[in-house]
Amino acid sequence: MDKWFKLWSDLPVVKLLDHFCHNFGFYLVLEYVVSGLPEMLHDDDIILNDSQLKTYARMLLNGVVHMHATNIMHRDLKPANLLICSKGILKIADFSLSRLILANNDKQSGEDLCYTGQVATRRYRAPELLFGSVHYNQSIDMWSVGCILAEMQLKTPLFAGDSDMEQIAIVVHYLGTPTDETWPNRNEMPDYNKLKFTHCDPVPTNVLLPDIDNLLVDLIGKLIVYDANTRLKAQEALLQPYFFNEPLPCLEHKMPKPPKNHRQKLLPKQPEVIECMEKNFNHLYHILDETL
Repeated sequence: MDKWFKLWSDLPVVKLLDHFCHNFGFYLVLEYVVSGLPEMLHDDDIILNDSQLKTYARMLLNGVVHMHATNIMHRDLKPANLLICSKGILKIADFSLSRLILANNDKQSGEDLCYTGQVATRRYRAPELLFGSVHYNQSIDMWSVGCILAEMQLKTPLFAGDSDMEQIAIVVHYLGTPTDETWPNRNEMPDYNKLKFTHCDPVPTNVLLPDIDNLLVDLIGKLIVYDANTRLKAQEALLQPYFFNEPLPCLEHKMPKPPKNHRQKLLPKQPEVIECMEKNFNHLYHILDETL
């Protein structure tokens, strides 16, 4: 673990500072990061322009490029797991569901290794996961990236289902009924043939994503596709025209800096939550005193 995190020490991921065991628990000490992408998007005092949003997108993709280059799939990319440090830099967090993926698992096939299908937060879950696939690869992260890029513009989830069935219905409504052309291996999904779909045509991407830069619409449209083998890889996404046209990505040192109390500022005052947090912190301090 130490070697792995040292390898990533200069990358846009939350840093592991230390780790230790106590009784039957294993604890990770991570760097403190003052804010997150949801807070930056929804703070009325911070107005993010297109150039700054483009920089967040590039930071996210840079992190995903390095993850995938080291054969790591995150499996739970979502805005809540993208933190913003005091310098305004986006960092990927929460690797609790991440897994190593072997080189021979480049494509979905019956010979691939099996992974659990119950990963990723529903609204950012790739179609193959929604239909119960246990043979998948890093392309599930790229679907999540597409959903995140859309949400950065819309300020609301792109596919906002409140159950797995509703999530499937929403995705099919917008992307159209899967066909041999759009999803050749759909019948290999364990749960696909358990459902019957009324035929519907896909909604044009510019209708799904109104009033958004056409180049960004094109990029997102290449990420939120049924067929995992045709989704853009992270490196390919970084080379899309969106990142090389005006407005260009903002320089990192000019990115907005969140205040130190950003999360507290945006959360409603909830005495019971604050009391619970204080108890948890006191317990952690007690453990640290005993261990260190």
